[in-house]
Amino acid sequence: MSNKIADVLLQGGLLVTGDGITRSDVLISEGKVVRIDDDLSQSLAKKTINANGKYVLPGGVDAHAHPTFSDKIDKMSICAAFGGVTTLICFVGNLPAWGYPGKTEDIVSQFIEEAGSTSILDVGVHAILTPEDEPRFSTIIPSLIRDGVISFKMFMTYTPRTPNMPALQMPDHALMNIMDLCSTHGGIAQVHCETGCCIDYLAAQSVSSGNITAEWHAPSQPALLEVEAVTRAATFASVTGCPLYPVHVSAKEIPAVIKYFQELGKTSIYAETCPHYLTLTNDEVLKKGPLAKVGPPLREIEDNEAMWQAVSDGTVSVIGSDSTGFSSAEKFGGVENKVKVASDISKFNIFEGTFGANTIEHMMPVIWSKGVNEGRITLPVLVKQLCENPAKIFGMYPKKGTVKVGSDADIVIWDPTKQHKVMGQHGNADFSTFEGFELLGMPITTMQRGQLIVEHGELVSKPGGAQYIPGDPNVTAYASNGFKIT
Repeated sequence: MSNKIADVLLQGGLLVTGDGITRSDVLISEGKVVRIDDDLSQSLAKKTINANGKYVLPGGVDAHAHPTFSDKIDKMSICAAFGGVTTLICFVGNLPAWGYPGKTEDIVSQFIEEAGSTSILDVGVHAILTPEDEPRFSTIIPSLIRDGVISFKMFMTYTPRTPNMPALQMPDHALMNIMDLCSTHGGIAQVHCETGCCIDYLAAQSVSSGNITAEWHAPSQPALLEVEAVTRAATFASVTGCPLYPVHVSAKEIPAVIKYFQELGKTSIYAETCPHYLTLTNDEVLKKGPLAKVGPPLREIEDNEAMWQAVSDGTVSVIGSDSTGFSSAEKFGGVENKVKVASDISKFNIFEGTFGANTIEHMMPVIWSKGVNEGRITLPVLVKQLCENPAKIFGMYPKKGTVKVGSDADIVIWDPTKQHKVMGQHGNADFSTFEGFELLGMPITTMQRGQLIVEHGELVSKPGGAQYIPGDPNVTAYASNGFKIT
């Protein structure tokens, strides 16, 4: 190696992994990390990047991306790259209401082809399963697992009565069937855990009483319904032996539920939360109406703090963006609705607003500023939550999620002194969920497989080089000989 000229030398930075922080130089050739040492100044490289005074992190692995609406994979990947994310695991499924009709396997293949030509970042895929897929579960699940789609998402809410949403709620017997198939074939079940029939009841009661403004959103989706659904999903997973990944948990009561089932030991359970459940409260909905409407709803400060504690102690394994790339008009359920209430958002019928957040570009910077800078988590925990753990759970580690010899050179150089005020993002969507946040610490260079994507605040890459990263069930955190979460 000493006689070969490498492609890139990262010099003088503080390398952060889940194990700690070291002063290390990183040598890159042919898209891979080939050497890490405390002093590689004598190594020859075509390009040397001075990282003195900066941190060197693995590129983020966002395990919860919805590139479906105004920001499809082309624009969402750009937003992600500016925020230090280098791999997107995207939800794809047979959803005609979202513009994706057809067999789930075909939709996945079409998405992978589209991403290869339009994304600037590598992608993986989670399959969304709906009640329409039920006759073909036994065909879909093993087929997709063979193709590297090892994770399957189901919803315990969103019935035909839910405005602006397709009918997604999966019956209990179908959830059990899916979990049984995942357990048999090496997959993992992802579940949106809220009790749909109760939400329908509470929302209908509210609307029939004329209580339709923003303050009635949270009461229609109380924490009790998240607790019930997480408990039910974890019970099903424990009975079937299926690894479980409850997505976007939000309520302060949830960590105790997760811990109970983790200690029960019947299956592997990995909970995910999101940056908005760590930093925002229901006050945002009262101020911004549908722009802050998400499901589960934003809750209260004590819920934020409980989520931070669960992230810090590892009860929650992953922070994912749950970014949807909606425009503000889409969030209001259409341009006409937005225009109607432009002068007085307090009059808007919150139940007609669309669920979803725009978080992917500022997820890592927000977690850095609000988590690391304010002493809630350490830098190694940030790397575990945003890089290592999602790569391990979804079978991409150590190719993705870390900076080690042999890993893809997906690397972010982070300036802890760089200030930034959130004002929009780089996609088509015209607002950020974190609008107005004052951040300290930002990515200044984003690299994928040794190629610069973002440098000095400018996009320097073009689409066409993205790769599909299949998940390997044999190396997952839940596999007997896989890479475990620590």
